[in-house]
Amino acid sequence: MKRFTIIALLTLGTSILFSMPTFAASNGYAALGDSVAAGAGLSVTSSTCDRSTEAYPYIVAQSTGLALSHLACTGAKADEGIYGIQERDSVSIPAQLDQAYSSGAPSLITLTIGANDTRWTQFIRQCYYIPCGYSIDTARFNAYLVDLKLELNVIMAKIHSLSNGRAPQVIVTGYYEPLAMTPCASTEGITANEASWLAARSSSLNAAISGTVAKYSFAEFAPVSFAGHELCSTDSWIQGPSGSMPFHPTAAGQHAIATSVLSAYRVEPVEPPSNNSLSYRERALNWYERLFR
Repeated sequence: MKRFTIIALLTLGTSILFSMPTFAASNGYAALGDSVAAGAGLSVTSSTCDRSTEAYPYIVAQSTGLALSHLACTGAKADEGIYGIQERDSVSIPAQLDQAYSSGAPSLITLTIGANDTRWTQFIRQCYYIPCGYSIDTARFNAYLVDLKLELNVIMAKIHSLSNGRAPQVIVTGYYEPLAMTPCASTEGITANEASWLAARSSSLNAAISGTVAKYSFAEFAPVSFAGHELCSTDSWIQGPSGSMPFHPTAAGQHAIATSVLSAYRVEPVEPPSNNSLSYRERALNWYERLFR
């Protein structure tokens, strides 16, 4: 019954995605994502979503000369924020993709998503206060990754559909490893084994994102590394556990993310993917068939 329900939802969801209206291209840059892309914890320009002008999208916009629509919002997930309505502080925030295409298809989209979908910060906090890293924790995280992969496919499919088959370049960022292996006061409560387990989960998250993004010719994965600048380093790019937004990038960290995005940025038009909606749907169905048979 579970497999039948999932396949039915996929069939219905795919037909909805590919029957949506499409829009002509415009010369703009839409920055989508969660609190990392919003710049949470830095100087705030939007209290509802914790957006900051110190966030990496502003650096990218300045470097590319593209007009920025900064739409990222703290707490956003793929289905509750990127392609679905997000409820935050009793405010209903329209889907970021709907806002991005409200006046035409942007020529560049950046996306930072997945940490909230996999409850990444919750796992970090768990390791601070109670033991973590057990097999049940790994199983939970892996289950969230399965869902995230599907959600990323839905996002990419919606972008392709909204763009009338000629999707803009989409740059999807990875996530940084916030904790160094060397302990300090900022990581008190986390054992070496727990820090190692968290590092492995971070690698799994990035692998899930990059592996999914690689299937789409209009999208590119931009890895993000804070190596040497984690918590406990002498030059940390991470807001500490007592900060306003713990484990989020400082202004220097946002610059590092912008550098990675700009490295992946291509000015040349990107060809649309060779697969059509039917082949995407078939792959999604086959994937779930193998998963649950």
